Amino acid sequence: MGAKKGLSATLMPDLPCFKYLVGPRAWLRGFSLMLALLASPLLHAQGGTLVIGQQGSYTLTRAFMVLEDRGGQLTLDEVLQPAQLARFRPVAEGGSATNFGLTSSAFWLRVSLQAQADAPAPWLLEVAFPTLDQLDLYTANPRGGFEHQRGGDLLPFASRAVPHRNHVLPVTLQPGTETTLYLRVQSQGTLSVPARLWQTGALWQHDQREYALLALYFGVLTGLLLYNLLLFFSVRDRAYLIYVGFVGGMAVSQAALTGLGVQYLWPGQTWWGHVASPVGLSVSAAFGLLFACNFLGSATRMPRLNRVMQVLVGGWILTLLVAVLLSYAVSSWMVTGLAVVSVTVVVLAGILSVRARYPGAPYFLTAWAVLLTGVMIIALHNIGVLPSNLLTTNALLIGSALEMVLLSFALADRINVAFAEKELAQAASQADHAMVEALRHSQERYRVVLQERETILANSIVGIAFLTPEGRFRWANQAMLDIFAAGDQPLTSMEPFYLSRADYLRVGGEVAACIRAGRAYETEIQVRQYTGSHIWISLSGKAVSPRDLTQGTVWVMTDITRRKELEAELVRTSSEREAMLNSALVGIVLSVARRLEWVNAKFAEMMGYPREDLIGQSALRLHTDAAAWENFGQRAREALKTAGSYTCEQQFQRRNGELFWVEAGGNCLRPLDPEAGVIWTFLDITERKKSEQDTREALERQRELNELRSRFVAMTSHEFRTPLASILSSGEILKHYGERLPATEKAQVLDTIAASVQRMTRMLDRVLLIGKSDAQMLEFEPRPLDLEKLCRQLVQEARTLQPGSPCELRLLFAAGDGAAGLHDEKLLRHILGNLLSNAVKYSPLGGVVLCRVFLADRQLVLEVSDNGIGIPADEITHLFESFHRASNVGAIPGTGLGLAIVKNAVDLYGGTIEVSSLVGPVGSGTCFTVRLPLRTQTQDALVQPALL
Repeated sequence: MGAKKGLSATLMPDLPCFKYLVGPRAWLRGFSLMLALLASPLLHAQGGTLVIGQQGSYTLTRAFMVLEDRGGQLTLDEVLQPAQLARFRPVAEGGSATNFGLTSSAFWLRVSLQAQADAPAPWLLEVAFPTLDQLDLYTANPRGGFEHQRGGDLLPFASRAVPHRNHVLPVTLQPGTETTLYLRVQSQGTLSVPARLWQTGALWQHDQREYALLALYFGVLTGLLLYNLLLFFSVRDRAYLIYVGFVGGMAVSQAALTGLGVQYLWPGQTWWGHVASPVGLSVSAAFGLLFACNFLGSATRMPRLNRVMQVLVGGWILTLLVAVLLSYAVSSWMVTGLAVVSVTVVVLAGILSVRARYPGAPYFLTAWAVLLTGVMIIALHNIGVLPSNLLTTNALLIGSALEMVLLSFALADRINVAFAEKELAQAASQADHAMVEALRHSQERYRVVLQERETILANSIVGIAFLTPEGRFRWANQAMLDIFAAGDQPLTSMEPFYLSRADYLRVGGEVAACIRAGRAYETEIQVRQYTGSHIWISLSGKAVSPRDLTQGTVWVMTDITRRKELEAELVRTSSEREAMLNSALVGIVLSVARRLEWVNAKFAEMMGYPREDLIGQSALRLHTDAAAWENFGQRAREALKTAGSYTCEQQFQRRNGELFWVEAGGNCLRPLDPEAGVIWTFLDITERKKSEQDTREALERQRELNELRSRFVAMTSHEFRTPLASILSSGEILKHYGERLPATEKAQVLDTIAASVQRMTRMLDRVLLIGKSDAQMLEFEPRPLDLEKLCRQLVQEARTLQPGSPCELRLLFAAGDGAAGLHDEKLLRHILGNLLSNAVKYSPLGGVVLCRVFLADRQLVLEVSDNGIGIPADEITHLFESFHRASNVGAIPGTGLGLAIVKNAVDLYGGTIEVSSLVGPVGSGTCFTVRLPLRTQTQDALVQPALL
């Protein structure tokens, strides 16, 4: 039981540092990292008092005050005496904290829990050290006494207040008050008190994660055990059976150390629960040493280390007997010491095996190095050097899990090596047998191949012959005889078949040169058959062996007479077609992949290039730019793929940069496959396009004239009807009632007739003025002028012409003396008169009509604004067209000529006019701004009268 206290473990969560310890040389780095983690102290409340709120759990380890009872005889009443209370000291801030190591002393731990008002009353106190022998908890109650609860693994599991693998006792706190706990612990093995206060739900959630990971650990152990047991039955290798014993012993020890054994496997077996961990560790260590001896072959390769490991096996067997028969305090020290020595010896054997390149040694060394790290950590924990935390209490659990997995890899590597050696031996044997069979089959195959080749040569459709170095026939197949129409006559030499001896000698010299150079000879020549007919043949030959010319030459001949005839016909027809295409009046192009493969003379003339400069070039140079080229290609490709042809009008660019229009038509060489090539025809339609453009422009001018005529007719029919009606009605009044009318009424009738005539006269004057402007007969004649006086006259005339208007006309003349100079009074009257007249006329509800005259940027600015009906925004662009009237004028009379006259006058003056307008329910109005250049006497001497 003492060993159980010496090497205890609870669940260790997955930490990244353990993934770091995976290589055969990485364990030293991992060991350094673990020690750094172990040396860092945990920060908790100190001073013996801990405030309890609503958190799920609170760590009590750093909050304890501790009293050591070396004799183990103190009772609670004695501890509560002032002398003993004064002996309580805070736990160490760093180092081992509440891990007291291997000791026979009892320890009293005290902590005051200050429960806040909102803190829950029921809590659970967990001491996460399953192998603790005795645990007594004294909880202060409101009556001044203490409630006593007992725990520890010396008691039957059924007597525990809370069935849990760790020691868990219920604690009740009074919210808003302070509760003091006294905890007495004693154990013959390692004495560690990792205490934590839990709410019930938080503890169960924590247990779910811990039990899941423990299940994973023991699942791995079970899987390894069954897997290697099956391997033993399969391959009958004793190493697998020893490994099964090693895994089984480790599983028993870890079940005891984690508390799962006493909870699930032997809850009623107190004695066995007392000795299970040292027995399991001893069995696991003994089998582990035996496995190392067997796996590494230490008996023959390392005899000295083998004897040391055998002695250690005996030491572990002795430890097993001590754990069963004697006090476990002795076995605890034996387990701690033997574990470090045993693992160190095995690691040393692994290092020697790695250096000797023994199969599986890297995995073996890594596995035992990881276990050595865990053993050293747990040993330092057991003697009180390291504190109790998740890492220190679970070091052996983690190390053993990694070690067993890595040892499985080592066994697997050993199997692979054995299989590889076996396969190599089998492959060597099979190779020898295959070589014998291959020799036999190759002889038979060689005989068959020779026979097949003779058959092929004899029945080939091309002529094949072997010639001696002197040029005599050694052998010729039937096709060769047929080429020369030899029939049954033998072939002796090629000389009779040449048309002349000169040809024979020329070819013979060329053949000799090629044979000496080690090259094949090829040519096409005309020869004579036995019948006297001339044929064309393709002749090719080479030496049988370039290194031994005495073996002669081999020749292949093919009758190509028909091909030669077709080629001659093709040349003739091609010449004819070339002549026809070059004589065509349209440009013709063959394009492949948008490159000009062929063009006729007309197309080259059309583009201004020599034909040689176009052939082989990209079609990009025909287009105005790359974008036009890409767009044309995309449209043409889509049409050619779907319809097989494409027609369009496109603008091209000649060599000299001149742009011209062509009508292009293309057809695929292969149906619906433009990639195979396209035949294009191009017709220069520049003159036709120009004629079309002239026609469109003439039609547009005619449309504008028709529209202008329609507007004029509509205006005259509307505007002339009113004054003519007035004249007619006034005449009838005078005719029928003239003698009876008083003089005053008769004068009013006559005034009406005169006003109507004046209105018609003004309209005709405007029409004539527009006509004069269109005929460019309106002159610009600047002269000295009193501009302010003219502006005031025009404002007064606007009032006089519309006396019934509710508008208020204002003039702000701010030009001063700077406006003195040369002005055209007639054009200014047209500009300001029409703008003022329109402002008053289209302000039926009144408002202010403001005329501002000022200078800006050496220009005369005339600005007329009103609060009238405004101009719709979409009609402003048509505002200065003749006879155009806005859509919102309603019944207000007008000709639509005033603003056209203003625009013509401003243009003649060399100025600009701008308009801004607002139409809406909130407010409306329009503002016209005219900017005219200033002219002086000096400038006028240099400027001739302009015509619009």
